[in-house]
Amino acid sequence: MNDEDLLRDSLAQIGDQATPVEFLDRSLARSKRIGRNRAMITSTAVVLVLALTGGIAWQVGRPRTNQPSPAVGQSATPSVTPSPSVSSSPSSVTSSPPPAGSVAGLPGWLYYTDGDRLLRLTGSGTQTVLTSGGFTATVSPNGASIAYLDANANVVVADRDGQHHHTVLKGSIGAGWEPAWSPDSRRILTAKNLGSGRVNLGVITLDTATFTPLPHQLNDAIHPLWSADGNHLGYATGTCQLGTADADGANPHLVPVFGELNSSTNPQKRRSCDPTSISPNGRYIAVNQHTGDQPDGDIARNLTANTIIDTRTGATVSLPVTGTITTILFQPNGDILVRTTTKNAHQLTLLNPDHTIKTHLTEPATTANTQLLAYTPE
Repeated sequence: MNDEDLLRDSLAQIGDQATPVEFLDRSLARSKRIGRNRAMITSTAVVLVLALTGGIAWQVGRPRTNQPSPAVGQSATPSVTPSPSVSSSPSSVTSSPPPAGSVAGLPGWLYYTDGDRLLRLTGSGTQTVLTSGGFTATVSPNGASIAYLDANANVVVADRDGQHHHTVLKGSIGAGWEPAWSPDSRRILTAKNLGSGRVNLGVITLDTATFTPLPHQLNDAIHPLWSADGNHLGYATGTCQLGTADADGANPHLVPVFGELNSSTNPQKRRSCDPTSISPNGRYIAVNQHTGDQPDGDIARNLTANTIIDTRTGATVSLPVTGTITTILFQPNGDILVRTTTKNAHQLTLLNPDHTIKTHLTEPATTANTQLLAYTPE
């Protein structure tokens, strides 16, 4: 039997053993990729690859190979830690802040992912916070807690050091609906698996670990974001458009031009299924923008962001940085942290709300092969 026969036989065995529940993510992802021909990472073949390579569990999804980001000024666009059962209220768990900031000249903490690990940069190097779940992790605005999806697609909350894990929702979705924190760091926007391909967006109240569905469901929303003013949601659709809505899901609307299939209105085919950050007032969304025939990838999260989009007009917002933009993180006060790559080094530029430069520095070499996930000033 040759290698091809062995692979075919292994795939057949996995297909025979899998249950309908195990294929929820891929069926959801497939239904949300009509018109874009997105290659789903949760296909059986990728499950086999992950099993053979010791990769992350299939429910979480695997990082995609990032497409190269256009350099500023050259863009063609317009201006496995298992989580124990809940033993106490998550809000009752506290941890002391780390003794110092991540890097001199930038107060606060920088978090990175390395595969499925979550890392925090310290003055002495990187520190592992989570050994698994890092690719779906989000850090609370106050910097005190981390939410992530475990191997069973449960929403888990830990403290800033990756300790005191609490399952706050069982039965979420493994890829496409990462936890999004409320501005007060006491609630989490996420999705609940209702079965038969049905998904409910809703809010977990951490004090009680209760899930409340949004009054107005956003049926085609993936990768939801929650603005720092608490009033807006941002999201992508399965056809790589962007949308915004009120915090309860009401008044949804798509960003004009961006993601439209009509070549006369969107000749460059500007689109993104990967929003990563939203401005405090909900007007701007940072995305990994694709143009032309660039592949859109799959439903798994992509931490790369190379462009800011004005949700009112669909236009691209320029930034006063040089190099290739790889990360854009809006801060609750309106500041923007931008990561760029220049001459094989990573640069961090903190911008004021008016886009003037507040801080500019070079990252330590220890973060060279990681993706920047979050920055918390506290």
